[in-house]
Amino acid sequence: MIEKGFKLGRLRAALPLGLMAVGWLSAVVVIGLPGRTQQNDLAPEVQRRVATVILAQRIRAYAAMSQAHSLCLVGQGTLSLPEAVQALKITLQDLGIDAAVLNNPLVEAVTPRFQELLGADCGLDPKHEQAAQVLLSNEL
Repeated sequence: MIEKGFKLGRLRAALPLGLMAVGWLSAVVVIGLPGRTQQNDLAPEVQRRVATVILAQRIRAYAAMSQAHSLCLVGQGTLSLPEAVQALKITLQDLGIDAAVLNNPLVEAVTPRFQELLGADCGLDPKHEQAAQVLLSNEL
């Protein structure tokens, strides 16, 4: 639950939108979109399984990117750790993602490595986009 004195309005207004923007923009750049032509050649059962695997990978990627962004903001002193954790949970919940994904071993392993690729603004540094793409596609 929300800690005593926690300013939910501030975090809903600022951080989740920032996390969502960083996460979604980075996810599209980093993971790309699957080709429809390749998927249409597969049997419907295989298409569903592939879609499930891709969705799970993208959820883990979003969680790892968002968590790296949150930790960067904590490192800059913009947010305290409890605020960042709560804001991240709110953001995931707003998207219908269970915060338990943050405890996924793959997310835990990739988050610090992804954090190293962030720039001074805690967004993905454009010169590290290819490294981030390789990291997320190979590790998640």
